[in-house]
Amino acid sequence: MTPVKTIDNEIHEYIISIFTDNQVGVLARITGIFTRRKINIESLRVSETQHKGTSKFTIHAFTNEDTIGRVVAGIERIIEVHRTDYHQVKE
Repeated sequence: MTPVKTIDNEIHEYIISIFTDNQVGVLARITGIFTRRKINIESLRVSETQHKGTSKFTIHAFTNEDTIGRVVAGIERIIEVHRTDYHQVKE
């Protein structure tokens, strides 16, 4: 018998860190993923890293575990994205 994965439908705060190439349109594609899922971005910070031409996005948003997994998977499909990490903010 396969174990049943339970999905936590409670809303939590998540922080997503994204490392991308500094290209025109990347921000629009990332925010579009949140918009399609009707997730409000509470905070967005973008800065250049020590590696020239690479940007780091830090996004705070409230959603559930299943949705954040789908958002991160969508972000990782963007060609210019090198790496995406997320974690839940403990209350």
